[in-house]
Amino acid sequence: MGIRKSRKGVSIWNIFKQIMCNFYDGTSRHLTCFDEIKRDEGYRAAIENREEEMLSSHQVKRFFKSFSWLSGGAFRKILKRLFIWRLQIGKPQVIKLTLDTMVMDNDEAKKRHAVQPTYKKVKGFQPLQIIWNRKIVDAVFRGGKKHSNYGNTAVNMITAIVNQIRKEYDPKVTIILRLDSGFFDEEIMETCEKLNIAVVCTGKFYEKTKEYIQGLPEEGWRIYDNGHQEWEYTEFGYRYGSWKRFYRALYTKPAYEGQQRLFGVVRSCVDSL
Repeated sequence: MGIRKSRKGVSIWNIFKQIMCNFYDGTSRHLTCFDEIKRDEGYRAAIENREEEMLSSHQVKRFFKSFSWLSGGAFRKILKRLFIWRLQIGKPQVIKLTLDTMVMDNDEAKKRHAVQPTYKKVKGFQPLQIIWNRKIVDAVFRGGKKHSNYGNTAVNMITAIVNQIRKEYDPKVTIILRLDSGFFDEEIMETCEKLNIAVVCTGKFYEKTKEYIQGLPEEGWRIYDNGHQEWEYTEFGYRYGSWKRFYRALYTKPAYEGQQRLFGVVRSCVDSL
């Protein structure tokens, strides 16, 4: 791979081991934590490393800097191959995918090269990820100011992962894609329809939608109880602005909060299936 420039220092496999252990631990997301755990005798024993084999934060920085930006494509291929491998082992009949962004907060960093303001009012980055069973199966690193559905990235990621599932796992398996309102877009809906997958997307609550819901007859409302909360819901056809077709929509609102019954419009959810 050309990563290791000298035979001195920690071996490549040991570097990967320590980085992965740090990810699994999850105690800190700061690189300086490697300097702290390097002095921790108990931690060294737990991962079966000698003191001279432990990484410092500077070694981790140099390691990541040795990768070209072109390596991102290779890592994405590895993630998706691992995903297909897991599917072939578990053989699920329904695959539930989630497409979402993750804001990376770099406000506390001393050096914040290339950071951008994010919607969470911090400066950092906002990668786009596809998640399955709490595992990242595809990801694209992006600047902080790039919103959820920026450019064609979301559509391209959805198309690529679905085609790979159909080709390398099962051409007929049921696939459900879950999205938040940041991806409430006709192009994404049409893409999912062409790919023959189901999509559940939280919608945006516009004033006209609110007026329509308030005018619906009371006998059309039903109740769903999940054991913790009672919800009132109704179904209707939804089409935003210039959209070409209607989609099945569900509007839900909690009936109670603790022992207190709630009234009025509290929460909205638009699902397209």
